[in-house]
Amino acid sequence: MNVILCVDDNMGMMFNKRRQSRDGKVMEDVLKYARKIWIHPFSEKLFEDVEDKNDVEIIVDENFLQKAEKGEHCFVENQELMSYSDNIEQIIIYCWNRKYPSDFKLDLDLNNWEPKEVTEFVGCSHEKITKTILEKAGMKNG
Repeated sequence: MNVILCVDDNMGMMFNKRRQSRDGKVMEDVLKYARKIWIHPFSEKLFEDVEDKNDVEIIVDENFLQKAEKGEHCFVENQELMSYSDNIEQIIIYCWNRKYPSDFKLDLDLNNWEPKEVTEFVGCSHEKITKTILEKAGMKNG
């Protein structure tokens, strides 16, 4: 599975059971390259607010991380990922380039992951969002 995350500079994902931030441009970008996205019910509102979903199939399920198959995308906001690390093929991180208070952080060790692609763009709520696509070390193609 390919995991999609939004984090701050300290890898924070949530604060007081709320998402740290949301950005319409991030959601538009996510929907550009995925044909199917698995999400937790907590994230459903983010996808409802996007007008053009590009015919992406959005599957809402409490157990989405267990059900996603190889090559499928999972948008993760409030789930621990360590126990799924062997199944993760790629990690797509959108970083807000700010430090927010957080009480829920990414639990994966990213030391064994290498950047495949890094891009920056202007969001709706942040003047700079960095998107990094990571692959497991040693898995890069050419």
